[in-house]
Amino acid sequence: MSNKVEVEETRFRELKDKVVVLTGGANGIGASTVQYLTNAGAFVVFGDYDEAAGKAFVDSFAGVSNAPVFVPMDASKYSDNITLFKTALKKYSRIDHAVANAGILERGAWFDPNLTLESVETPDTDQVIQINLLGTLYFTRIALVYLREKRVPGDDKSITLISSAAGFRDSPGLYTYQCSKHGILGLLRTTRLLFHDRENVRINAICPGIVDSQMTISIIDSFRATGQAINTPAHVARHIVNVQVAGPEMWGKGIYVEEGRGWDFLSGIDATMGTWLGDEPTERLRVHLQHVKHGAGWQIK
Repeated sequence: MSNKVEVEETRFRELKDKVVVLTGGANGIGASTVQYLTNAGAFVVFGDYDEAAGKAFVDSFAGVSNAPVFVPMDASKYSDNITLFKTALKKYSRIDHAVANAGILERGAWFDPNLTLESVETPDTDQVIQINLLGTLYFTRIALVYLREKRVPGDDKSITLISSAAGFRDSPGLYTYQCSKHGILGLLRTTRLLFHDRENVRINAICPGIVDSQMTISIIDSFRATGQAINTPAHVARHIVNVQVAGPEMWGKGIYVEEGRGWDFLSGIDATMGTWLGDEPTERLRVHLQHVKHGAGWQIK
């Protein structure tokens, strides 16, 4: 079984006249994704905290009939996510695809070796968790409802989450960032079957390795100096757009991206569970899943 994911860029034009909502669209991966979508003929409504960059980016599309729409927002605020989707629905009457792209890198010093009995009494910032994880949870909840509006039989609807290689392998020092990206994969795994079976909505996660962007400016040169594989924002954006056009079989995937190449690592983890866990516990876990696959019964009344 090959788990390689090929980007079918010739199919991007299938997104012509589709409506896509995206967070973190003013810079880096988000801006590149907006560019690809707009070039494909999609109508894009994107949010970003960087108001100056967002407005300047939209201005660069002057004269383009399907120029993107910018909504200033803080991805960690529920109300701002609502405003983003309301803006898109009011302007275009429907939403076809949603991309939870907003995110920031590590902030603070959670496990600073210089912490003392006095300084540890002051909590460190949880901004990364608020934006990366809670913001993605907000976005996904709202997206699911808005994707239902004006839906007709045969419509393809999808949600794309942005995790990271830090979501599935060790990333020393990225304490809150790694927690947030693991959490996003947890969100994918808890929703993918329910969204597919109950809502007919495809949800996937893109997990890039290191990307040459403003977020990694402090460390990217050390990767270059040692000849490491580095993504450009466009490398990742192509995979984000690709999952939107890939069709009904593309759901529940976790796609690792390295220099533009992609692999569905989650399918590999699931398929080889018997090897790394053992056949007996693997079979028991699969039986357990049948009891909870509809998502009911967990809430305490």
